[in-house]
Amino acid sequence: MSSKSKQARQKKNQPKKQKGKGRKGKKKQKKVDKFAKVYSKQKKSVPVRDLYQVMRWPKYIKIQRQRKVLMKRLRVPPAINQFTNTLERNTAYQLFTLLAKYSPETKKQKKTRLQKVAESKVIGDNVKSKKPLTVKYGINHVTSLVERKKAKLVIIAHDVDPIELVVWLPALCRKMGIPYCIVKGKARLGKVVHKKTATALALTDVKQQDKNAFAKIIDICMPKFNDNVETRTKWGGGVLSSKARKAIEKNLESSQLSKKLMQEQKIRERIIKEKLEQQRLEEEAQKKKEEEAKNGKPEADKTEDKKDNKKTSKK
Repeated sequence: MSSKSKQARQKKNQPKKQKGKGRKGKKKQKKVDKFAKVYSKQKKSVPVRDLYQVMRWPKYIKIQRQRKVLMKRLRVPPAINQFTNTLERNTAYQLFTLLAKYSPETKKQKKTRLQKVAESKVIGDNVKSKKPLTVKYGINHVTSLVERKKAKLVIIAHDVDPIELVVWLPALCRKMGIPYCIVKGKARLGKVVHKKTATALALTDVKQQDKNAFAKIIDICMPKFNDNVETRTKWGGGVLSSKARKAIEKNLESSQLSKKLMQEQKIRERIIKEKLEQQRLEEEAQKKKEEEAKNGKPEADKTEDKKDNKKTSKK
C-alpha cells in the first residue's frame, strides 16, 4: 500500500470537528508585556512612589519656596509683618465688586469717547464729555493723592516685591487719616486696572448709589488697619522646622532626665550621710559603755553617790 492511501484512510477515521464549538473550548492567553520589569518573585509591577523630592523644579519655583521658608524661620519686624494681616474673604469680595464698577477706560473705550466728542464739534453741538470716575493707580499717583488728602480709600497689595516700595504707605495713610486696607494679590489689583500687576489703588470718590456699600467697607477697614495697634507692634516669623523642634524637645527631655538623676543622686547622698552620722553616734555610745564597764560603776551611779554624801554632810 502506498503512503498516500494510508494518509487518506487515517483522515477518514478521524472524528469530524463540530462547527462553532472549537473556539469556545480554547482558553484566552494573557498578554505579556515584554518590557515590564520584574521586581519580586511574584512578578509584581513597580510600586507607586512619591517623586516630589526627586523632581527637578525650575529655578524660580525653588527661589519662591526658599523665600517662603526663610520668611517663616527669620524674625520679621512689625513694619513688614503687618502685610500678613489682610482683608477677609467676604469683605474683599465686596471691595472688588465695587472696584470693578470704577475700573479705568481701555484704549478702545477712550478712543470711541473722544471720536464722539470730535464728531459733535464738527456738527456744531458743544457737547462736553466728562472724564469718567475711575480708580487711581500707580504708586507715585497714589502717594500724591494721599498727601493732598484727596484719596478716600487706599488699597495695598500684600505681596509687593521689593516690599520697600510700599512699606511706608500704611504709616503715611495713618498720619493723614485716610482709611487703607491690605489685600491679597497684586495680580488681582492689576486685573482691575487692565495691567499685569498693581502695587496700590486709590478711590477718590464714589457715585451716589454706591455710597452705602463704600461706607460699610470703610467701617470695616478703619478698626482693622488704621486703629489696630497690635499689628504695628507684633513681630512675625520665628517658626522652627519640625526637625529643629524635635531636637529641642529631645534636649529638653534629656535635661529633665539629667535633673531627675541629679535629684536622685542628692537624695542618695543625704541618706548615706544620715546613715554615717547614725553609725558614728552608735559607735560613740558603745565606747562610753565600754569605758563605764572598765571603771566599775556607771557615771549615773557616781552622781547619785555624790548627792547622798552632800546630804549627810549638811545634817
